[in-house]
Amino acid sequence: MAKRNGKPTKNENYQFQKLKMCKKCQRYSVLKDPICPVCGKYYKKFDQLVRKSVMKRFILEAIWILTVAGLAVLFAPTSQIMYYLAGGVMFCISYIIVTSIFLKSEYHYQLKKRLRNDLRKIQAGIRFESNLAKEAESEGQLEAAYEKLCEIGDFVYSDEVKIRQVIVLNKLPLRSGVEPELERLIPSSYDKNFVKYALKVLKKNRARFTKRCITYFIRNREKIMIDFGEDALIAIADTALRMKLYILEFSSFIEEFLPDLPKERIQRLCSIILANPDLDWGSLKVRTIELIGRKYRNDPDFKRFLVNERIISRA
Repeated sequence: MAKRNGKPTKNENYQFQKLKMCKKCQRYSVLKDPICPVCGKYYKKFDQLVRKSVMKRFILEAIWILTVAGLAVLFAPTSQIMYYLAGGVMFCISYIIVTSIFLKSEYHYQLKKRLRNDLRKIQAGIRFESNLAKEAESEGQLEAAYEKLCEIGDFVYSDEVKIRQVIVLNKLPLRSGVEPELERLIPSSYDKNFVKYALKVLKKNRARFTKRCITYFIRNREKIMIDFGEDALIAIADTALRMKLYILEFSSFIEEFLPDLPKERIQRLCSIILANPDLDWGSLKVRTIELIGRKYRNDPDFKRFLVNERIISRA
């Protein structure tokens, strides 16, 4: 699947702006579908409903004030009409100015209040749409199910939603020319489905493996060893050699699987160490020298590195 753009759109800077509501069904939605699948009515944006409610209240209060001021002027003594009229106009203007100043605060207050009051309705709406994703998956509409789960996942940050996305992704082939998602789907605890998907991505595009991904594998290495074997961890150690910063960060992990890494990866490691003599590589450098001295001593590809180390040692 293509990498989704996790950034909010121009008109959606906040999470609550993804919420929509069907006024007929009184059900909330976080999917992109503009029409309610039950009644066929168009959804209304939640924040727009709250803003409309606040403005309606403001207008009603202004009408009441104008009505009272008008009645006061109407029944005022003839000699004091101008005073009543001036006082009414000043009061109305003051009300509009003060209300305008606090209108934004009132909007956010009503927004939070509505979210608290309708929390159960929002949860029910998300469960309803989660079931729609399940139905799509069971009917073989995997891409539609994944899109629904992604939209729910953009609103609900939970391991349950992430793992459901991963389960669907494991059923879908990785497309050539399309960047697969990974980091956004990392769960907070070990999950076999995620590791299976991550290893699938690793074969397709090692560049998708970030520091967080590697850390996840190292943190859960014992369970991964049981479920997927040592080869999975060797593949992660190999991937950590992509960047100098990763090598420094995960040097002890790389060192553990150093003898199992392919020749070209050892060459890369040697080149990076040789190009950065001032960095503290710790025991990784020592183990690397020992390995090439034992395994690649007569290999011309490593001659430059061994000669360089001898010169440094004599100095």
